[in-house]
Amino acid sequence: MSKDKRLGPTEADRQRWHDEGAPVFDKIMERAKEILTEGDPPRVTLSDGTQVYPEHRMIVPETGMQKGYVVLADEERAKGFVRPYRDTYVHIKCGVVTKMGRTIAETYARDPFFYSGTYCAHCHAHFPVGMNGEFFWDGSKEKVGT
Repeated sequence: MSKDKRLGPTEADRQRWHDEGAPVFDKIMERAKEILTEGDPPRVTLSDGTQVYPEHRMIVPETGMQKGYVVLADEERAKGFVRPYRDTYVHIKCGVVTKMGRTIAETYARDPFFYSGTYCAHCHAHFPVGMNGEFFWDGSKEKVGT
């Protein structure tokens, strides 16, 4: 892969992928992941701005939510978004819309691959995101985490 900082593929990348017979979409996603993870790992906090602690993943029985959610730190999110800011998504299985907090939505906009799952407000549980995930961005056919 080239070290070009564009999110899209270079012309040389496209030609090589074509010659190799690789699905271009998969290669674009791989390249985006490489760009977002180059260098030092980004600093993270919990969504309320506090330090990450081991028990943040404990589930609150009444809601099914975690005690805290990890997000990219303010300075990481301030570097700009690679995807549009969106804060609502639909769970495919139940059809209900969930609205997320601003720092989590900004983390998705900065790094669409940051999370492996998200919460459904109707089902009171977490489910996978990504190409094989269970959520679409509200008002679109685009999967959350892609």
